[in-house]
Amino acid sequence: MSILEKIVAHTKAGLIQKKAELPIKQIKRSLEDLDLPRGRFKDNISNKDEAIIAEIKKASPSAGVIEEEFDPVKKAIEYEAFGASALSILTEEDFFMGSVDHLKDVKKITALPILRKDFMIDEYQIYESKLIGADCILLIASILSDQQIENLINVAQQLELDYLIEVHNENELRRVEHFEDALIGTNNRNLKTFDVDLDNSVRLRSLFKEKNIFIAESGIRSREDMNYLKLNNIKVFLIGESLMRGSF
Repeated sequence: MSILEKIVAHTKAGLIQKKAELPIKQIKRSLEDLDLPRGRFKDNISNKDEAIIAEIKKASPSAGVIEEEFDPVKKAIEYEAFGASALSILTEEDFFMGSVDHLKDVKKITALPILRKDFMIDEYQIYESKLIGADCILLIASILSDQQIENLINVAQQLELDYLIEVHNENELRRVEHFEDALIGTNNRNLKTFDVDLDNSVRLRSLFKEKNIFIAESGIRSREDMNYLKLNNIKVFLIGESLMRGSF
């Protein structure tokens, strides 16, 4: 079983407990009462010479614990001062040591829009994302069928959430390129070997002819990496580990 399959299995098990503790009917009632605004993630990264989506995460399967003294609020304040256009917050608990509380706490203190970074497999998670204050959700093509992607996008649109579809290869890109309003992200990390190759984004960008915002994810460690990607028509960058370590 691959690491991705393990994460999805843990996510499915965790959802059983979540649904028992907070039924989806209750979340929907809360959303009706709150009347939350439309997600503005896409707006904040559009039409810029460059835009950084700065990621907040304590750990990852590839890097282990990244920051022992983890303070998501402090990190969000640093990123906002740094000039980030948006934030990405890991909420997956078992493998990334994340929490929905990290996102809720950051939402209280920042004006930046937030991507909820998690492994979305059920509409429950989309409703939950809206309730905790996310502006955008992540859909990973490799763990979802075409019908699942369609269904989850429909829910996201109903809730006025932006959505980033993550792909790893040409086949996945072809599966999702017809979603005109999607943000398209290319993960440069091979989730089987953990090897990183920036040219994965460059190659897929050259194949992609639609007008969607195109985002490079993983393995961006320096201004030189960003400049290389910009030369290849990529202007939006999701940067995590190097920013968390302060090495960017």
